[in-house]
Amino acid sequence: MRQIAARPSLAFMLVPLPLILFLMLAVIFAPGLPRDLPVAVVDLDGSTVSRQIVRMADAAADVEVVEQLASLSEARQALVAQRAYAVLLIPAGLEHDILLGQGPEVVVFSNSQFLTAGGIVGRSLSATVSTFSAGVSLRLLEAQGVDSDRAMDLITPIPVQQSPLFNPSLDYIQFLLTAIMPTVLQIFICATAVLSFSRDHHSPNGMPRLQRIALSPTRAILGKLLPYTFVGTFVLLLGDVLLFNVFDASFRGNVFVFFLNGFMFVLTCQAMGALIALIAKDTTGALGMMGLIVAPSFGFAGVSFPRFGMTLFSQIWGAIIPLTPYLQLRTDQTLRGAPLEYSLPTMGWLFAQLLVFSALLWVMTRKTMAQIPVSENATVKTQESKP
Repeated sequence: MRQIAARPSLAFMLVPLPLILFLMLAVIFAPGLPRDLPVAVVDLDGSTVSRQIVRMADAAADVEVVEQLASLSEARQALVAQRAYAVLLIPAGLEHDILLGQGPEVVVFSNSQFLTAGGIVGRSLSATVSTFSAGVSLRLLEAQGVDSDRAMDLITPIPVQQSPLFNPSLDYIQFLLTAIMPTVLQIFICATAVLSFSRDHHSPNGMPRLQRIALSPTRAILGKLLPYTFVGTFVLLLGDVLLFNVFDASFRGNVFVFFLNGFMFVLTCQAMGALIALIAKDTTGALGMMGLIVAPSFGFAGVSFPRFGMTLFSQIWGAIIPLTPYLQLRTDQTLRGAPLEYSLPTMGWLFAQLLVFSALLWVMTRKTMAQIPVSENATVKTQESKP
């Protein structure tokens, strides 16, 4: 605790900085869903029908028609300049072809470079065109004397009922914010553990002094990390209070299992960070190694890309990072409401990581604490050589 009080930058990194980042992320994702994403329209028909399609597209909550352009070249410039995420192309003669029953084609160009935004606007525009097409088909069939129910059966002979589970509103707070906050906290937990052990490990007499004070590797590890354990757990709980009380994120699981999962996550991150500090040659190298391991962990955790679709290396990399089992069990307990027996293997996975990292940390701590600095050896030899 004295080291924390004597180092304002470390104290700032423990609580204020993670909370500031939590609040920034909360403000960013507060809307829950992206709304009014800009799209452009190229209407080469200029008919009543084409204008109706444009109005329907603009009325959708996901997109907003910000430009109506005269050609595809102008639309391409709008995409390149990032003024629009997608272009809706309405061909010439659309209304004429519809009246003749020839089935004209409306084209949607979406910018998949921005995967999320491009996917949202692409789906929204496609749904708008499909809805309009179904309405046109319905009116044509009714004009031929087919009753409404029969016409609906002809339009959709096999109706599909979509029932999104666990996050039906596709809320980004439920999907992304609840995963990003622990990811950010993992970096701070590992970094503080690295700094805590690096100061003693890389100073001339740091580890022998720790040996004299603590007398054993176990007491040394507990004395160095326990204050950070309480602080990390406290910050994680504050983030959860923000999610569940302010943003009304779903929680369908067991409170005790959820808390135990978070506590083991903090301990595992600390053990991994301290182990990295004892392996690296200096503090800068330890922080760099820590960043290399945990910074990309969100991509390997299976949140935005399923783990079963990853390469073997990616699956192994994700399996050794504490964030992966933590987020998996967190999702089970918050969104899915999975029974305890389904969450136990994931908890065992995280506990196995904790045991492995803790055992390696204990071995490395014992090894480094037993080392005597060169300067002390030289002093002893000089005294023995005197008559």
